Amino acid sequence: ANVTPTSYVNTIYSVMLCGPGSSLTLCVDPVVLGSDTAGKSFDLSSITAGASAGGMGSLSTVPYGTTYSFFQVILDRQFTVTAEGSDGDTTCATEANSGNGTASSGTTPAIAVADGTAAAQVIKIPDGSALATNMSGTDVIDGSVSANDEPAGDAVDSDTPYIKFRIALATPFTLKPGRMPNVQVAFSLTDAVSFSEGGGTDCLVTPNAPAVAITFVE
Repeated sequence: ANVTPTSYVNTIYSVMLCGPGSSLTLCVDPVVLGSDTAGKSFDLSSITAGASAGGMGSLSTVPYGTTYSFFQVILDRQFTVTAEGSDGDTTCATEANSGNGTASSGTTPAIAVADGTAAAQVIKIPDGSALATNMSGTDVIDGSVSANDEPAGDAVDSDTPYIKFRIALATPFTLKPGRMPNVQVAFSLTDAVSFSEGGGTDCLVTPNAPAVAITFVE
């Protein structure tokens, strides 16, 4: 079952606007607003996470007069979450992999614990997982398409440690001379973690995508 986590930490590597001709399945001619090769980690459950994530980007590289309708974030396939819920039969809770939790390996999801007390656990989008069509696997953070990039909606594998996550802007954005608005990001973590049966009393735990809204505020 899908549940809302109390904590949901992810690492973001870059944020960018997608040029004309882009869609939820493809970011064309990306304009990188900010990037960090080491990544910056945010707890998306925090009320300050949106402001912090938005602060990664600067509009100084954006040309005047071009209208942008899509935004792309490149993030890690690994998450640290705290959540509890049910896999349909068993009450499940995340727990540290150094304790009774089990880390994801290859195509195998992480394993939470049955009837435990929720604690932070590192989980991952497993190899072989098919993504929603607004996401695709990649091994680069600059928005380019590498030889290992997966088409939108295809399964990720060990060659694609990052996820391209595309968002439609509620209002298309055009930068005008003399104006430099701030990027604001809002996250909703409703149903952002999933528990499923793993055989016996094992609870498999995987991340789901959060809902993300991007706005530009003068």
